Amino acid sequence: MKTSEQTNEIYPAFFAMQKALKPIKRDKVVKTGKYEFRYAPLDSIMELLTPLFSDNGLAVMQGVDSDCLTTRIIHTSGQWVESQTFLNKDHANMQGFGGEVTYKRRYALSAMVGLVADEDNDAPRHKPTDGSMETLSPRRQSFLADMAEIIKDKHADENEYGAYEEYVQITDQEERVALWSLLPSKVRTALTKLNQAEREGAKHGV
Repeated sequence: MKTSEQTNEIYPAFFAMQKALKPIKRDKVVKTGKYEFRYAPLDSIMELLTPLFSDNGLAVMQGVDSDCLTTRIIHTSGQWVESQTFLNKDHANMQGFGGEVTYKRRYALSAMVGLVADEDNDAPRHKPTDGSMETLSPRRQSFLADMAEIIKDKHADENEYGAYEEYVQITDQEERVALWSLLPSKVRTALTKLNQAEREGAKHGV
């Protein structure tokens, strides 16, 4: 983490803001079978933090530069603190990259202010399942939940190939199985058909 040369005004503002900070409602729910994972989406986090920031002379700026997401919290005095999070640019398209940026904006901002926006790592995360999600960290579960929403949105917009591109960018087999478990049957069917078409094309040199 980096800071401005002076922090004598921003740190007391941080202390006051955190004193007023209350637990956030985790109103985003991912369910599949017996599995359930809850977290607070970015808009809910911003809705909670914006008035607290305003009351204490704070504001947040987040921007993408090259392969890095920078989150900077500034004070009316001009003092600031910031953190940087590296981004993976190896995505099939900009929608996939945008999904990762949203996911990491959530985590970077929550970590900086001390907000717990996801289920506790040390708490039971979900009910017993077939194991497709249990071995993954809560952060990876949340990321895959975001990816599942992107895929479902593309499918709903009849952008089947775009949905397929998002799915195949997950190359880790364990994570791909977990992502598959979050998708409804009609989306799975569409992905399966595109995968079969791709294989046939490769077989015939198309």
